[in-house]
Amino acid sequence: MIDHSSFIIAARLLRICFGLSLVLIGFAFYLNFAVFQGMVSEDLGFLSLFGTIWAYILPGLMIIGGGLLMSGMYMEMASWIAGMALSSLPVGLLLKCVVSGIPVHSIMVTVDEALLWLFIFCFVVKSSGECDSYATEERKISDYTKDDLSLN
Repeated sequence: MIDHSSFIIAARLLRICFGLSLVLIGFAFYLNFAVFQGMVSEDLGFLSLFGTIWAYILPGLMIIGGGLLMSGMYMEMASWIAGMALSSLPVGLLLKCVVSGIPVHSIMVTVDEALLWLFIFCFVVKSSGECDSYATEERKISDYTKDDLSLN
């Protein structure tokens, strides 16, 4: 059986590391914005304007979502923001295949990597929720023990 305190420490470190990674990737996209914007909007055909707009929004979502994940505050909002940023990556890549006729096999490795990030994100969010439930349980148990000791 896993010690709950060890699990909580590992889950918090994973959440902080993952959030910081999202923040740094978002900043890297903004620092090389011309390259990133070209990468996002190329091969979208008539949707290239939406790609350009999304290139401005996506790094911001990564920075805000990653920062909230890292801090552990507003976890529901952090989940929505970071989840929207991460889930848009495989969808956008596959949209390029449909719109411009790029062969799927040429981008499948990138799509797989984006999906891997999404699966890790799901694990981070789930483990953060379990940490909260363990901490709540431990508080209830310690309160019960204090009440029990005060009766004696």
